[in-house]
Amino acid sequence: MRTWGVIRWLGANSEALIALVTAVIVGILGLTNSVSASVVNSAILATLAALALSVLRSKWEFNAEPEARARLLSAQQSLEDLPAHIRRISQVEELLTDYRATLDEESAIRILRGNEITQSLSEARAEAKEWIFRGGTATFVRAVVLPDCIRRARRARRPLNVRLEILDPRDLRLCERYANFFRHGVEDPNEDEQTWTGEGTQLELYATIFAACWWKQHYPPLKIEVALSSTMTLFRFDMTQNFLFITERGPRFPAMMIREGRFFYDYWRNELDEQFDQSYKLPLTDAPRLSEQPTPTETRDLFARLQLDLPDSFSDDDVDLIVRQAIDAQNPYA
Repeated sequence: MRTWGVIRWLGANSEALIALVTAVIVGILGLTNSVSASVVNSAILATLAALALSVLRSKWEFNAEPEARARLLSAQQSLEDLPAHIRRISQVEELLTDYRATLDEESAIRILRGNEITQSLSEARAEAKEWIFRGGTATFVRAVVLPDCIRRARRARRPLNVRLEILDPRDLRLCERYANFFRHGVEDPNEDEQTWTGEGTQLELYATIFAACWWKQHYPPLKIEVALSSTMTLFRFDMTQNFLFITERGPRFPAMMIREGRFFYDYWRNELDEQFDQSYKLPLTDAPRLSEQPTPTETRDLFARLQLDLPDSFSDDDVDLIVRQAIDAQNPYA
């Protein structure tokens, strides 16, 4: 096969080979003065003729193959268009990089449903060194988060920082608006929200404030702050040093979980800090010490010291209910 290839190559380039061989032979003979000058000149003309014949044949073959010429022209056009293609590829690569970054960020926002919410909140409490809340009455925080986090902190002998931003119980219209919004948002008459009232919301809020004072007294390493907001939020924010949870009306509805270190985690931390700074902060350090079985008189005195005098319409039974909901609160989502 190799021999036939050499033979085909020699045949295709015969004119050039004849010219080369003739030039070499005549050159040697001319240098050795073996032939006359006229012979050398004749040989030169023959060599040039052979070269001319080779060139003419090459051109004829090229002109005889329009497909080859078209391919060469197409290749030339492709080479000229190559820089533009490279620029477009670079633009596509930049877009893909941006989309990849967006997807990476979105993957940090996990949607939780049902038991996933309960389980994730439980895991967050296990390692919580801080708990930041913003929402309505903080009933779940009072009933579950505070007792559980304090129990774990006491067992691990670590401090615990808690910050709560809740509705202002002094603003009955705000409490009624909160209750009405969620009461009108459910259709099932068996839903718990159907029983919500402005006065009931006030009782829940006072119970959360009482619970903050109670736990601060029973676990001195606890650093707890409570601020009262004049605006209602539809969502509830629970943040630890590792996670942020954004929920609405408990585990019956989807929730979002964002891990620490992501843009949205830091964004919401700044938002929660700003909102807390704009709210009215209770002077919990002024709270008097409570007995193990707080009486209505002690309870009223506590709120008076916090500059949150209980409404005159609150009976002693209402005050006892505040204490029970603060100390022996039940998980509203059990």
